[in-house]
Amino acid sequence: MFQTGHKKMGGRKRGTKNKRTLLSADELLLNLDINPIEKLINIAESDDASVEQRIRCWQEVAKYTYPKLKSQEIYIDPEPVEPIEIHLVSPDGTVEKL
Repeated sequence: MFQTGHKKMGGRKRGTKNKRTLLSADELLLNLDINPIEKLINIAESDDASVEQRIRCWQEVAKYTYPKLKSQEIYIDPEPVEPIEIHLVSPDGTVEKL
């Protein structure tokens, strides 16, 4: 039970949108027939956009079309290496070890 003088515990953080707000934004975009990804692609392909704007648009589109790759560490136990022997063979067939 809540007691005065204590901090709020649990629940949604202040300013977080609830499901109703999120759904209404999606519904608004659908009703207006607006696709944000399509708009970004149109901006990126337009002749009026600067190179920086095009790059930013393509970066945003890539976030929704390609998964982010996570770095992975690979550990390989080195195998014991046996010494390498080098033999010089002369044209007459004699073998000489180094």
